Amino acid sequence: MSLPALDRMFITSVWLQCIIYGVNCVLFGVCMYAIFIRNKSAHWIVPLSCIFHFSIATAHLIVSFLYALQGLTDPAVISIPNGSTLYFASVTAFWSTLTILYLFNVLVLHFLLIWRFYLVWNRNLILAIILLILEVGHISTALAAWSIVTRSRVTFASAAWALATALFILNLVLTICLTSGIAYRLWRAGVDTFGLTGHNAYKPAIYTIIQCGAIYTSSIVVLCVLRLSGKPAGLVAPYVGIQFATLTPLLLIVSLNFGVRHNET
Repeated sequence: MSLPALDRMFITSVWLQCIIYGVNCVLFGVCMYAIFIRNKSAHWIVPLSCIFHFSIATAHLIVSFLYALQGLTDPAVISIPNGSTLYFASVTAFWSTLTILYLFNVLVLHFLLIWRFYLVWNRNLILAIILLILEVGHISTALAAWSIVTRSRVTFASAAWALATALFILNLVLTICLTSGIAYRLWRAGVDTFGLTGHNAYKPAIYTIIQCGAIYTSSIVVLCVLRLSGKPAGLVAPYVGIQFATLTPLLLIVSLNFGVRHNET
């Protein structure tokens, strides 16, 4: 039985990362302009989250290049038959670093969405606590999968694969709940003020949130499909997913600062 071409899959994931990272660079520059020059009244969490997500995406891409360099050029690796494939399938310091960066980035993104959800729902503490409990379950699943993989030293471990699949499904459920919850609340606010304004004042913001949420949700759906189908590409797909996790909040801020203002003029 031939081994999956993880070396080629990993290089493909790095190429895709570079493309999306290029978009993120443009969005990050526009975000900084919008926050510090165009709209100086932004909450301090907004610029901090932008800088954090972009820094994580940058670090992830740099580590990915170092990981590829090690797995494809190191004589100790390529001298072994299928050495590169075996290297990318094993647990290494680079693999651990990339996984931690991905999980940390998604964790902060979820907390940011929960914070926004909490605000638009008039600081409803009960709903926020429920979402936080779901997030704790999400992170606990991630830590359990991490523990199994680090002990077995093999990324293909069946128990870890199952837990990782559950992790991505929980990620999908949380993202859909948060995005739809925020959009619904804004829609209700627009309906309540329709009699005063004659139109739904929040419609542009609703469309923006749904569109940005759909981009990240689509990336998670691809991850879930690859995992549920048992495809080896499911091992490297999260490396691209982190760039989408960074693109989403950046695009949201840019769209809300320029798109909504444009529609209001």
